Amino acid sequence: MDNKINQLSRFSSFKIVLLYAVFSAVYIYTSDYFLDMFIKDVDLLSKMQTYKGLGFILITATLLFVLVKRNIDAVSANYQKIIDVQRDADHLLKGSEEKYMSLFNHSPVPMWIFELDTLRILLVNDAACDQYGFSQQEYRSMNLRDIRPSEDIPHMEAVIAESLKDEHYTFPDLSRHKKKNGEIIHVKVKNIGVLFDGKNVRLASAVDVTKEINFQTELSETNARLKLASEIAGMGYWTNNFANGKIHWSDELYKIFEVDPATFVLTLENIQSYFHPEHRDQFTTDNDTSFDENGVSESEQRIITPVGKVKWIMERIYMLKDEQGIPVAMEGITLDITNRKLAQQEIWESNERFKMLASATVEAIIDWDIENDTVIWGEGFQTLFGYDLSTYDNHLWSNNIHPDDREKVLADLQATLADPTKFYFNAEFGFLKANGDIAYVQHRGLFIRDANGKATRALAAMIDLTESLDKMRKIESQNKALKDIAWTQSHIVRAPLANLVGLAELLKDENQNELSHTEIIGHICDSAQKLDNLIHEIVRKTEEVDGM
Repeated sequence: MDNKINQLSRFSSFKIVLLYAVFSAVYIYTSDYFLDMFIKDVDLLSKMQTYKGLGFILITATLLFVLVKRNIDAVSANYQKIIDVQRDADHLLKGSEEKYMSLFNHSPVPMWIFELDTLRILLVNDAACDQYGFSQQEYRSMNLRDIRPSEDIPHMEAVIAESLKDEHYTFPDLSRHKKKNGEIIHVKVKNIGVLFDGKNVRLASAVDVTKEINFQTELSETNARLKLASEIAGMGYWTNNFANGKIHWSDELYKIFEVDPATFVLTLENIQSYFHPEHRDQFTTDNDTSFDENGVSESEQRIITPVGKVKWIMERIYMLKDEQGIPVAMEGITLDITNRKLAQQEIWESNERFKMLASATVEAIIDWDIENDTVIWGEGFQTLFGYDLSTYDNHLWSNNIHPDDREKVLADLQATLADPTKFYFNAEFGFLKANGDIAYVQHRGLFIRDANGKATRALAAMIDLTESLDKMRKIESQNKALKDIAWTQSHIVRAPLANLVGLAELLKDENQNELSHTEIIGHICDSAQKLDNLIHEIVRKTEEVDGM
């Protein structure tokens, strides 16, 4: 400020001297000129010269007074202005410092003021205390190295040295800070040069981005898992922008179609050419009517790869529209369902074979899905037992076991199911037909178990033994009757036959005198009649056996 006043004083003094010199020169020259012109008397001229000098002194003194006074007033005014400006600047500076310190202390972002050479922390705000766990007193005995992991300190010192080249320096990479409890966080650091207590220091701020880093990490891991899941599931993603005609395929979609992304040109015509001829007409375009009210279309189609392999794909397509309802793009997912289709074909063929077997056999087949508790009843339940299979009854078998056998059969079944070492279940019991008749059946079952021994499926067949048992009982009755006939032939028939033989021997013996010929012939007739009766009885029993 003094320099400015001195400069102003020197400039004003120069102006005064210049004005005085100019005025003096003009006054002396013009006064002498007019005196010489109008006064010729030497004495009078001498007196006038004296008066002129006294007038010059009076005029110049007055002029100097005016000029010096004006100069002093101007310098005083300028000096006061400078004092006022300095006072206002000091006031603004003090207010700015107060506002700055208030902003520093109440900022939600942790801040530190530290020395450049020692990295000693001079001042911290409340956020740095709250988020890092250190108190103000603890910070006063710390430096920046104390809030960094030991392995990061060399890099930090190198970066701080680089930051001294720029007043506003942002660390190029994320930094790791260490809290009082040992927790490591990721922060974005920025520092600037400031003046604190008359010293050049650095103000550093750190924004905690740990959550964002963790989120990005989780997002990356999720994307990686989704990509892996897409690869495992054989699922690709695509978009078709109608405005610019640009089509985008995910990497997995190229794999499904088995085309090279470096050479395959993504156009609707090229894509459609890989669809099976029977499905090309179903190729979805922007004006397709196959979309539902929500703008979704789903279909299963076949494609043919460049090497001629036929694949099944499932497409789920979403139509995207603008505010006016005009289609602007499509996006969708494509899933390779070839294996599922082949499995479905195998299951269908297996079921068809099962149906053919069930219709061709005289047994009632049962296919029980234990996990889902669903049953497929073979046609034998209709042909053998008369039940209408058009109406599904999940308990057709268990509900129609004869009441006398039901409790035991079901208990044996549950015990077999619970034993992981048992794979077979056999039983014989009475089974109620649809007309109320009782059939005696033989039940033979096989359990399929998983790796833990849990039964997941059961296959069984029931044979109606009623007719067979009737035949067996008939055969047994026939055998008993034949045994009776044989016993009769071997024991009862022998008595009259033996009598006849004996009596015949008596007739031949001329020396016997005990019985007369007439008596012998009478006995022969009696024995013959008994034998005839026995033969008729045997014939009757034989006819009864034949009629069984």
